[in-house]
Amino acid sequence: MAALAAGLASADTAAVVRTCGGAGLRIDKIGANASTSHRTWDMALRNVSSSPCQIHGYPSIRLLDSGARPIATNVVHNLGPPHTVLLKPFQRGFFEFTYAVSAPCPAAVFAYGIRATPPHARTGVVWYQGKFDLCGPGPANVVVSPVLAHKPF
Repeated sequence: MAALAAGLASADTAAVVRTCGGAGLRIDKIGANASTSHRTWDMALRNVSSSPCQIHGYPSIRLLDSGARPIATNVVHNLGPPHTVLLKPFQRGFFEFTYAVSAPCPAAVFAYGIRATPPHARTGVVWYQGKFDLCGPGPANVVVSPVLAHKPF
């Protein structure tokens, strides 16, 4: 009976941990790497709410134009498989965002920021870089890792 009660208690606790969403998150660029024809940004999603939340999977990434409107974006996932990341208040989850800048390009796609929406969330968070170009023509191609509990870089 005690084992059954313990099992119910842990299931109840897991059920009350909400999915991380935009209102309770902040996004930061915490590093960058450059390689031949590619740029990688190391990003962090911080839980700025007063309660824990969880993320499982890949953030949805949209490039933004100078007016913060979405730009057509193709997203490829890497570094899988994803795991559930529990973010206590003020803890961070980490992901990488990579894009091509190689020349010669038939055209460039210009973006000013990104909107990252955690999996299963309705709202995301916005981070502005200032104008940056991606090898085109559009839609722009980006590679995104799953959200991880520890920095993979």
